[in-house]
Amino acid sequence: MFSKGVDGLFLTGSYGAGPLMTNEERISIFRLAKKAAAGFKGKILLPHVGCIDTKNTVALAKAAQEIGVDAIGAVPPFYYKHTDDVVVEYYKAIIDAVSIPVYAYNNPETSRYTFNLKTIQKLKDYGLAGMKDSPLAIGFVSQVAYLAQEAQAKGAKPFQVIIGTSTGWLPLYFMGVEAMIAGMNNWAPEITTEMVRATFAGDFDRARKAYLVMMDLSAKLHFTDSTIASHMALYARGFDAGFPRKPMFLPAFSDPKYGEIRSMIGDAFAKLGLPFETGGFSLV
Repeated sequence: MFSKGVDGLFLTGSYGAGPLMTNEERISIFRLAKKAAAGFKGKILLPHVGCIDTKNTVALAKAAQEIGVDAIGAVPPFYYKHTDDVVVEYYKAIIDAVSIPVYAYNNPETSRYTFNLKTIQKLKDYGLAGMKDSPLAIGFVSQVAYLAQEAQAKGAKPFQVIIGTSTGWLPLYFMGVEAMIAGMNNWAPEITTEMVRATFAGDFDRARKAYLVMMDLSAKLHFTDSTIASHMALYARGFDAGFPRKPMFLPAFSDPKYGEIRSMIGDAFAKLGLPFETGGFSLV
């Protein structure tokens, strides 16, 4: 991913299977990523440290900081239905525990908690560095981006809004969003890099073309859980992706779906005039 233009890694999130790992396993991933990033200039490491409880989340946050990551993010404490006050205190504990930037991760589908503007404002005032947003509710994300821009214009510290999927990139860029954490980066970083670089260069015709190709390919890969689809896409390109942790599992390598995915990705690359590189792993 680094060699294909990805600027950083969001470690042990949904695609990285963080919730399925022990703290020790997640810390080992942080160390591995730190070692990999050392071979590239200016790459950002933003581990996800969120757990079901505050104690383990804070412990992971401290470990990540000690390893030397750039920032950390955390989903709200999940499983139980928590109030705004509980969530605020959870993030305050994380912010108090480390000196590196802390990002909230708005992912109500997995956490059972949906951030609101009042809670974000409270945490921003306390020192929250930004928010990763996955639902992409345009009104809410726009409000948060506007709030951040207005506060910064008055001298407040920057507050960064990061979207948690590539599918909202182009419209939300015009509302002030300048970063995304995209699942497609795992298996087709060339496409997302093409889209983002064209956007930043002001070449919006090219950006729109890449955006539409990305949207089409993303929709085609949503035939199963996104983590499983990501593994399958990597294998389809000839890269050994390992296996997701049980209870998730991959279809047998004899499944014709792998060939279909390879064709889908290859067609997307061809539409954008991108070289379609493949690895040496054989499914047969």
